[in-house]
Amino acid sequence: MNEEENIPAEDNALQMIYDDQTEKIEQDTIRKLENREEHSVLEAEMVKGEPLYPHEITRDGVLTLYIMAILFYLSAFIPPPLHESADPTAGTSFPPPLPDWYLLWAFGCLKVAWDIKLGIPLSMIPFLGLDDIELFLMSAKVWGTLVQGLIVGLVVAVPFLDRAIGALVDPQYGDVINRGHERRPIEDPIRAAIGVYGIAMVIMLSVFSINANIALYYPSVTTAVLSSLTLWGPIACALITYIFLDRRRSEGAKPLTDEERFDLYIKGIQDRRMQRIYEFKLNRCYQCGLCDDICPVRDMEGEHELNIIFNTFQNKHDGVALWSCISCGMCTAVCPQNIEYVDYVLEQRLLATLGAKA
Repeated sequence: MNEEENIPAEDNALQMIYDDQTEKIEQDTIRKLENREEHSVLEAEMVKGEPLYPHEITRDGVLTLYIMAILFYLSAFIPPPLHESADPTAGTSFPPPLPDWYLLWAFGCLKVAWDIKLGIPLSMIPFLGLDDIELFLMSAKVWGTLVQGLIVGLVVAVPFLDRAIGALVDPQYGDVINRGHERRPIEDPIRAAIGVYGIAMVIMLSVFSINANIALYYPSVTTAVLSSLTLWGPIACALITYIFLDRRRSEGAKPLTDEERFDLYIKGIQDRRMQRIYEFKLNRCYQCGLCDDICPVRDMEGEHELNIIFNTFQNKHDGVALWSCISCGMCTAVCPQNIEYVDYVLEQRLLATLGAKA
């Protein structure tokens, strides 16, 4: 009789222990989920690579003092000459008046501009007996000034255009790659070509602004030659940039051979081709720590910090992150650089099971 009474008591005790453990697990899970909400996908874009103090302030302070020292030296030993006010139409004066060097591109915009006129050839109609009409639409100075504002406006609009493109690609969160984060030129040849075109155009406008000075020393370099270079030079630079980067991107998209894959895992990066595959992608990491904060493996194993992306790239993961990963993809979801770490883990596991040393 006593044994039969003890059985329900033991069952009740086991049930109480089980309920207590279940409650603790639920509370622990809720706590971890609350911590992860702080590093959700929506807040991943707010992560900064380095703190303002002391890293940025120290570096910017040293650079500012260095530039000020150079300016003091130039002002003391090389005093600037005072010329007449710059006039884009006074190309025959000697010495030709010029603005400050950082405004040469704006001066070049005024020089390449011309008066915009619209001619209506009414004299070609014989039975009317009318003369040709020429309508003056805009002066060279006006639209040359408007072009300057357009260039400055495009430079200012770049981050807003990035965010708008990201919203169009992924309306819910915005595409990670197109949300203002740094990108290698090889990952986006079109934008790289546009950037090269803008830089080349500013340089050529600056060169064209001193066409009178160039003609004094190089008579063969006429204004017509500089005009052609200003028009076609930036276009040629952009095309060369796009073709070069697009060929490198297509080469990097080709799969590695079995021998190259084993060499990549055992010896690391040996040539440029290997660099364009997984290791090249992992090199985007700037150690923000979001992958560690969201990783369920790290929470369950009690590790302080795995640095799964950075340590894997440095071959210092000692197998922990490689074999403990459950391929949930949460690290990729919160990564500001959109690093596909799970694909890399699966690739390395395949290599290890085929005989490579872990």
